[in-house]
Amino acid sequence: MLKQDILIKNGTYNKNFTKVTEQRFINDDFYDARDLVQVKYEMLRTVRDSDRCINEVVEKFGFSRSGFYKIKDAFEKEGVSAFVPNKTGPQNARKLTKEHQQFIDHYLMDNPDTSSDNMVAVLKMERGLEVSKRTIERYRSRKGKYYQRSQ
Repeated sequence: MLKQDILIKNGTYNKNFTKVTEQRFINDDFYDARDLVQVKYEMLRTVRDSDRCINEVVEKFGFSRSGFYKIKDAFEKEGVSAFVPNKTGPQNARKLTKEHQQFIDHYLMDNPDTSSDNMVAVLKMERGLEVSKRTIERYRSRKGKYYQRSQ
């Protein structure tokens, strides 16, 4: 797997790498403008260790002055891990509340061979909840083999 693919996969690919004009990122193979974590860290280090003005540095690293201060504040609170973007989208189940999940768990313990289609119908009838068959399938796959319908 190429480094670029790894950066994209882990969310640290710098989509604006062409805006990075800092000389070391152009002349030295160690520095990679596509690596967002490295670019942010080196920008902070450059501001701290050099006599260059912030406006000049942030422009060379492809950021705005306000972006610099957000990055700096995050770094001071969280360290380098603040440079890794958080995953977007929902992090938890949204359609199935804990109560719905408990209902499904109990129902599947009593009826292990029930289909996802049947589970959708039971949820609608018993709980008034409308979910897709795919929602039930995802829930079952997250719960593991125990909740997989036997063939």
